[in-house]
Amino acid sequence: MVRPSCYLNAVEIGDGNSLFYNGFSMCIDVVPSEIAHRLVSSEDGGDFSFLMPAEEEHLVKRGHLTALTIADEREAMGKLARAIAERDVAPKEQPFRGKIISFILTYKCNLSCTYCFQSEVRETASVSSMSETFVDDFFRNYLDKLFPGTPKNRLRFILFGGEPLLPGNRGTIERILRYAKEHGIVVSTATNAVLLPKMLDLVGPEKGKINNVQVTLDGGQTFHDETRVTLSGAPTFEKTIRALRHLINAEAKANVRIHLHPDRLESVRELVEYLEQEKILGNDNVEIYFAPVHSFHAKDMSPSDFDIFSGLFQYVALKQKKLPIQNFDFLEQIMNVKTIRNWSQPRYCAVSTGMHFALDPLGDIYECLEEAGDKEKRVGTLSGGEIEYFELREVYKKRYLVNMPECLKCSIALFCGGGCISKTRTQGGSVFKQFCVQNKVFVGETLKACFLLKQAGKAGAGTEYVC
Repeated sequence: MVRPSCYLNAVEIGDGNSLFYNGFSMCIDVVPSEIAHRLVSSEDGGDFSFLMPAEEEHLVKRGHLTALTIADEREAMGKLARAIAERDVAPKEQPFRGKIISFILTYKCNLSCTYCFQSEVRETASVSSMSETFVDDFFRNYLDKLFPGTPKNRLRFILFGGEPLLPGNRGTIERILRYAKEHGIVVSTATNAVLLPKMLDLVGPEKGKINNVQVTLDGGQTFHDETRVTLSGAPTFEKTIRALRHLINAEAKANVRIHLHPDRLESVRELVEYLEQEKILGNDNVEIYFAPVHSFHAKDMSPSDFDIFSGLFQYVALKQKKLPIQNFDFLEQIMNVKTIRNWSQPRYCAVSTGMHFALDPLGDIYECLEEAGDKEKRVGTLSGGEIEYFELREVYKKRYLVNMPECLKCSIALFCGGGCISKTRTQGGSVFKQFCVQNKVFVGETLKACFLLKQAGKAGAGTEYVC
């Protein structure tokens, strides 16, 4: 007697077909959507007489159907998670390339966005900005201790804020760029881009310049100008688009972060259409990706909103030939996985990997950028030429699925890794709780995009997806 696996998921890919993706066996298969719907909605056990014997045998072999009881399958999942954790006690290079230091140059900002996660920190920050002297001292006395043994050219610097490109930060930025040039380090920044024209001489593909720039858009012009405004309340959409054109002309890489807000997906569609019309979407130096803000709950999306989101996700993926996602971009490798034997511990982001540290003007060290400025969430601090680490760093290291029992019941745990630490803690949970309100939707759409991109590559440039 077999039943559908507890870890079975399906996403429609068009032409009457769906992808089965199994969060336990990690197998992915194309099946007719009619079969997918009937199996995913089946109760424990069931009548599978609609399957040919060979079809049922194949689905059992791939783990989509199983003879295990629910309890036995979940116990097996726990054993698998434990084996992965024991093999991957010291994660090193997957799925992150090199190691990252984010310099939080200031908590100050020239905008007053309605949803800013730093608004409270900004009011209490005791040091206004990171000084040139501080940066020199860090490079001289602390950098090698933060990532011991790591070659300099394996590092990546990110300039962060607040707003990192405030005019008062120029001297500090130039010091960081000078060091980066000497050691072959790539430099990126996340900016609202309003002041970017005054810093264009520091941007470009050359060594010693800011090579990658992330800017954010909230939707079409009307909605964006309601949510992302200057301190005086002035709109910013046109300034952001103007900055994007400057970046394209400077041949720097531009990452366009499009925020997803509840009930505002029509505005996102308006924005995508505008970016394509302006030849920003599809430009070789521009990569667009979607990111939910705190209030975006995919589980609450109406069917029409879901259709808009799914269509936009796939449309952008095919237009730019890249996944429009960051947290789940590593899922692309799953399409080529032959066995789960060497599968690594999944991570939603760099937190708990030891691959990323954020340094603020006080010398405090954080792993999560959204936690920066909250001293209770520091993992360390610079002190007297040494780095003093706190207990939280060791706690983060233990954020494995095997230590998150609720996650082990989830059908996408091995794809997701438990979700955002910051968001689950903001909601009063512990580090070992999950945050997953939109993750199933994003995992499904990401795997679908991986499949459609592969199909488009095989079929040639004529393959399209309707926005």
